[in-house]
Amino acid sequence: MLRFTSALLAAAALAACATSNGEDAASTEAPAARSVDREARERIVQQDMLTQMAFWAGEYQSFPNDLEAAQSFAEALRRGARFDRAAQIAGEALARFPNDSGLLTTYGLAQIAQRRPQEALRPLAMVAAADAENWRVRSALGAALDQLGRYDEARQAYREALALSPSEAGVMTNLGVSHILAGEPGEAEPILRQAAALPNAPPQARQNLAIALALTGRFQEAEQLQRVDLPPAQAAANVAYLRGLLSDPRRWNDIGG
Repeated sequence: MLRFTSALLAAAALAACATSNGEDAASTEAPAARSVDREARERIVQQDMLTQMAFWAGEYQSFPNDLEAAQSFAEALRRGARFDRAAQIAGEALARFPNDSGLLTTYGLAQIAQRRPQEALRPLAMVAAADAENWRVRSALGAALDQLGRYDEARQAYREALALSPSEAGVMTNLGVSHILAGEPGEAEPILRQAAALPNAPPQARQNLAIALALTGRFQEAEQLQRVDLPPAQAAANVAYLRGLLSDPRRWNDIGG
């Protein structure tokens, strides 16, 4: 099945090869008592994601009450596509640091990635209320609302994010996707065209524009646009699937992936 997803959620997942091996290896033996190595923590950001997960697993085990260790471990897990574990670690840490915006954000994003939007709403809303300039959290809040089918509220969140950062192609893509999910591809098209034309446009902007075009019956144009990022056979299969959606409206709910 063709998957439809917002740019923010797509950007959240890294390569599938990021597994728990590094974390498990780091947690098999309890490290001896030691002090925080600030230089090691600064250097670790230059390493690959698996190495970062292993490092922060050890730091979190050694310093469970250290906010930096907890947040960095949870965020490394999230960026390494270990969304379930990221939510678990962030949730544990929030019991000790209930108002930390970094932990609240990581927890919320991890829950969105697992399609648990109800769990994401409160923490993201808390961050948005506390930080009036945080456009990223407002966009994430929109993604959670879209997953719940609350499209009008989602679009308001995206518009608030765009008011803070007008040229964010990812947020604009999310806004267009919201219209697609609501069954309004004609409304989505101009928004996604604008997003796709921006210098920082993610591939999802073009792909979702192609989806909007196909859902308005412009199949040839949609397939040509999909071929910018996809092999011809996959582009053709995607468009064939979209034709099926139009011919059988009962399948429209499949669009949520």
